[in-house]
Amino acid sequence: MFTAKIDAGVLRECIEAITAVVDEGKLRITEEGLKLRAVDPANVAMVTFELQRDAFGDFLFKSESGAGAPPESKAATDVGIDFVKLRGILEIGGREEVDLKLDEQAQKLFTKMGSLSYTISLLDPSSLRKEPKVPDLEFPIQVIIETEEFRRTIRAAEKIGDHIVLGVDGEEFYMEVEGEVDKLRLGLRKEQLIHLTPGTLHSLYSLDYISAMSKGMSHATNITLNLGKDYPLQIEFEVAEGKGKVSYLLAPRIESE
Repeated sequence: MFTAKIDAGVLRECIEAITAVVDEGKLRITEEGLKLRAVDPANVAMVTFELQRDAFGDFLFKSESGAGAPPESKAATDVGIDFVKLRGILEIGGREEVDLKLDEQAQKLFTKMGSLSYTISLLDPSSLRKEPKVPDLEFPIQVIIETEEFRRTIRAAEKIGDHIVLGVDGEEFYMEVEGEVDKLRLGLRKEQLIHLTPGTLHSLYSLDYISAMSKGMSHATNITLNLGKDYPLQIEFEVAEGKGKVSYLLAPRIESE
């Protein structure tokens, strides 16, 4: 049994962060809130999402059966959701409250925003991609940057090339993209950032993926970038006024000699 009420704008912000990487996935409902971990079809990017129950106006969850509950949780229910469809529904509403009600037996999610009611058919969780394991990674460099500075650079980079270098040279963080004839570089000193671990390294990433991720973080004030040499990129930020967390993990492009 699951029923909840939440600001439609807050829920839309969360769903936009998820759909930056995947269109569908298994959302885990627990007594503590909502969780998701999913990988894109190409196994290049992963999203991890958590939303605390206190992000909701009302939140009621009782597991109808203990079967299938993960060992880390006393009670949990996994539901398969088409997040693109849910996002489309939420885009119709404003900042009003949305009511959510899960019917596990009928495999339906009932949503209501004011006088508008929608019934969403759920996906069979067993038909969806298995929840990925989080790789054990140690990042030597951490950068905390204002979100809009990062997104502005990505928007400019999209006009030039397909791949982008993220790196640190001493006490400077830089983003660099090179096309056939043009080149763009953003360089920010330590004092221009919220935080920077000094070092010397860089990695190359697909601009298409980072561009999509940048759209999913549009409501965050700042983001944390965890970097290594020829290493996956981890981007972390908060949603729902700090009551939710999102983490993206993106595989690097290995530069040919």
